[in-house]
Amino acid sequence: MERTSTAVSCRVIRRQRTRSRLRALSLALALSIALPAPAAPGAGSTDPVVAQLKKQGDAAIEAGKYEAALAAYSKALAVEPSPALHYNRGRALQGLGRNAEALDELEQFESTAPTALKAAVPDLEDMIHLVQSQIAELNVDCNTTGAVLHVGTKALLLPLSRPLRFDPGNVDVEVVATGYEPWRDRVTLGPGDRRELAAELVRLDLRGTLVVTSSVPGAFVRVDGKPAGTVPVELRLDPGEHTIALGHAEYEPATSRLVLHAKEHRSYSLSLQRSPRIYERWWFWTGIGAAVAAGAVTGVALVTEKSAAKGDIPPGRITANLSTW
Repeated sequence: MERTSTAVSCRVIRRQRTRSRLRALSLALALSIALPAPAAPGAGSTDPVVAQLKKQGDAAIEAGKYEAALAAYSKALAVEPSPALHYNRGRALQGLGRNAEALDELEQFESTAPTALKAAVPDLEDMIHLVQSQIAELNVDCNTTGAVLHVGTKALLLPLSRPLRFDPGNVDVEVVATGYEPWRDRVTLGPGDRRELAAELVRLDLRGTLVVTSSVPGAFVRVDGKPAGTVPVELRLDPGEHTIALGHAEYEPATSRLVLHAKEHRSYSLSLQRSPRIYERWWFWTGIGAAVAAGAVTGVALVTEKSAAKGDIPPGRITANLSTW
């Protein structure tokens, strides 16, 4: 319990020190821009509405009301661009623990503020390094052209121009591309982490599932002319029209066509009609009839008595010596 109380006390002290430093730095910058503030190129003097909003933000910072301060500075920035307001927004975001966003604002101030204004924050560089150590960076790459990265409410075309910044915690990422399965991952990021993710997309599987059944066990299946096995058969097929043929030694073959849609799961039953027995076929009895008829003709021919043959040699003209027979 004593250790827990000590740890809690340390956190409270650190939080109080952070808030005190925020207030001191914000006041220092407030004093610096109480003089004529640098205006945007081509603009006139500072808008009185902007000055009033900034004053409200400064008061909120002093009171530790960082959400209210951020809202006031953001409204002022929308009215009139100002490097000082980027700095103040960064400090309010730090107070809210949104350091990844705060770093963007502080860097914006560093790159756009004139030297005289940056001189009001002599430890700016150290401050930026401190914030960098408190955030994590994540870079996502992909093997597919035109892939889009979804992180939170953002949709970013890959490849990224620079790594994304996050406060420590879990980050859900999704990469999508036309014709490919979505790629998803969850990354746990800690302070100072620098991570790389490689998203490998797989072609979208549009095939459907077809289950062919029949009331005849052992019926053999052909799909689009290719053997597929005996029923029941489960197949993965491309979308479109397919020819299903069923066969069995004791049944008449059957063929049918069907259309399978993308990712459809479909069961299809094909009926078979039993083949007639050999004695039930028309050609069997026709053959039998022909054989019977042929047999009857042969029998008639065998039992019919032939009349004596008549010669064609005139009497008295035989000259051969009959003694030779």
